[in-house]
Amino acid sequence: MRARIVRLTVALAALTITVFGVPLAAAVAQFLLADRYTAIEQAADAAALAASGDLTRAVPSVPAAADDGVQVAVYDGRGARISGTGPDHGVPLISDALRGISGDGMVDGRLGVAAPVSDGDAVVGAVLATSSRSAVYAEIGGVWLGMLALAATALLIAWLLARRQAGLLVRPLRSLSEVAERLGGGDFSVRTQPAGITEIDSLTESVNRTAIRLGALVDRERSFSADASHQLRTPLTGLRMQLELALDQPGADLRAAIVAALSSTDRLESTIEELLLLARDLPQPSTAFDAHDFVEDLRRRWHPLLAARGRPLRLMADSAPQVQIRLGALTQIMDVLIDNAERHGLGAVTVTVRGLENAVAIDVADQGPRLSLDPEVLFQRRAAQASGYGIGLALARRLAESQGGRLRLTDTDPPTFTLLLPVTSSAPPADDGPATPRRPARHTPGPPS
Repeated sequence: MRARIVRLTVALAALTITVFGVPLAAAVAQFLLADRYTAIEQAADAAALAASGDLTRAVPSVPAAADDGVQVAVYDGRGARISGTGPDHGVPLISDALRGISGDGMVDGRLGVAAPVSDGDAVVGAVLATSSRSAVYAEIGGVWLGMLALAATALLIAWLLARRQAGLLVRPLRSLSEVAERLGGGDFSVRTQPAGITEIDSLTESVNRTAIRLGALVDRERSFSADASHQLRTPLTGLRMQLELALDQPGADLRAAIVAALSSTDRLESTIEELLLLARDLPQPSTAFDAHDFVEDLRRRWHPLLAARGRPLRLMADSAPQVQIRLGALTQIMDVLIDNAERHGLGAVTVTVRGLENAVAIDVADQGPRLSLDPEVLFQRRAAQASGYGIGLALARRLAESQGGRLRLTDTDPPTFTLLLPVTSSAPPADDGPATPRRPARHTPGPPS
């Protein structure tokens, strides 16, 4: 590409020089030739004036103006040369001059100008001034050589500028090509640099935006795969336990077991749908949060799993202001928090729903050992310091933020996570007004579910 740009630029410069240079060279040649004829004419007029009235006058002093190679000859009324240097006779210019007509042209291969010599009103002779063509041709050639030198210099400058401009154009395009190759290879962190050319910079910005979008898309898809494997583990465990329990009990109601399994399958499908909505940043319709239904759903899904491991589940709920949330997202958040409490904690798992002035707070606590990690590290995806907390909490926080809420660690001993859901501005306030927050459930040992 660089060679093509250079060739095209030099060819265009050469064409421009030719189009303007050739007519200019011809005009210069005509000007110099005319200027030479003017000099010869001045010499002829001076000689004619000197010879006027006396053609036999000695002529050596007459061509004093012709010291640049001009030769002067004087002719009588019959066209015969009387003095000076020139053809003897038969010169058409002399014949015209004897009729009173001055003229110029070629005489024996020389540039010549003839002028009449007058005596009163009568033409009594003529003067012929001639000059060699080589002098004027040498002058024209010198000017043309200068013009050729200037043209060559212009072409050299055009070549140098073309190489520089081609480099300025090719380098960013080559960089764009390399970036495209790396994008095709899966490196979405690559970025292009501005080139200082508006059109190319616009293209580089588009490539950078594309790289960012592709990187975000791939990250979301990778997150979906990791989140799905993490979130499906617990529902699949529950489904397996239900089926094994039905097989191990003689005379078990297989229909009820199948219905329960189908219900678990629906929850699996809901989990996948929720994760897809989060990964692809799709619109998420919300519904009103009902604390009673929420608590009952947690009791139904988590009591059997925790009870099988000897871990009680304690559920407490205050009256709460009305909030709007996608129930699938709330379910996934709670599954992450309770699963972490079951895996990393000890003793009872307590879930408390508290109504605040402008929000609903949901606390999830257990009786495990004190957490010594930085709270923010717990929510970093695959943080090296947070072994065992690499995916779930990061997913739960993203889900909470997607619903306009916040998830944070509010206490480290015992470990307590709190989900805050803001009151919807368009939602009417709760009938009984803001509820007075109950003491955290971890300090109020309720009966196990």
